[in-house]
Amino acid sequence: MDQPTDPATSVASEGGGSPSAARVPSQGTTRDANERAPETRYRRYATNLRLWQRNRAWWGSELATGAKLRYYGDMVASYTRCARGRGRTVRYLDQEFAFDDIATPLNLQTCPREVSRDLLGNLRPGFRVRTALDVGGNLGQFAVTLRHFAPEAEVDVFEPNGLILPQLETNTAALKGVRIWPYALSPRPVDEMFFDPGRSATGSVLADQVDSVGTPRSLAVRSVSDPSTVTGNQEYDLVKIDVEGYELEVLKCLGGMTVHYLYVEVSGARGVYPHSELLMLVRRQFGDFRVVFQGPCDRRSVHHPLLLEFSG
Repeated sequence: MDQPTDPATSVASEGGGSPSAARVPSQGTTRDANERAPETRYRRYATNLRLWQRNRAWWGSELATGAKLRYYGDMVASYTRCARGRGRTVRYLDQEFAFDDIATPLNLQTCPREVSRDLLGNLRPGFRVRTALDVGGNLGQFAVTLRHFAPEAEVDVFEPNGLILPQLETNTAALKGVRIWPYALSPRPVDEMFFDPGRSATGSVLADQVDSVGTPRSLAVRSVSDPSTVTGNQEYDLVKIDVEGYELEVLKCLGGMTVHYLYVEVSGARGVYPHSELLMLVRRQFGDFRVVFQGPCDRRSVHHPLLLEFSG
């Protein structure tokens, strides 16, 4: 379903928590990024769809062959509905999935491989994910896919973007045990995030981490510094963090928790923090760990996934 793009009156209205008192300074946005020609940016966006890689990931997942084949028809039906102005939904993993970005049906093709093989396929033999914390839940892509492959998992999803909360709630409504928390996680209060209208997955607390045409638009949000104050949980089998450059700050909010596996999308070589600082913080807070999976990474990588297993 389409969502309004004017953030002026869009504030998440669920849950408790104290209102934000201060704003986290964003990093300076470069002139080149702000004045990027739209046609150049859209050509790059089309290239970044990486259709060959996405289809290879789709066929490398643990889904049944019939389900993989049916999804192509579901994508065609979805784009036909979009062209006719009938709302943005696609049938994904046996349920209707609402989205804002027209590329989402293509992007969803990478999720089953990521969850079934890269993540669950690298856990200790016999280990089962029964509790998960999903920070940066977006539209529920990760939560929906995780529950498909680990149906017993209870998932706490944090997503501060009030514009997409209706879609997130719709996508997870049938999944008992999935709870939505409309907050950003930050060690100090934040009262806004930045986004590119219609492309919610690029949203970030840091303005210069948003890949948008011109200056990113802002959206009022609320934050908490300790997720357990709203969830009541201090231990998770799995914590997943995907927050577009703000992962170091999110990790600071998890001190004192017991975490068995951490799956984090790490900023690339030109990110906003040194990787050594992130890994040292992880060790201080959660103890010794092993790297059991890492996605492709080089100087051109914007982000890469990292799965850590803790000895405890």
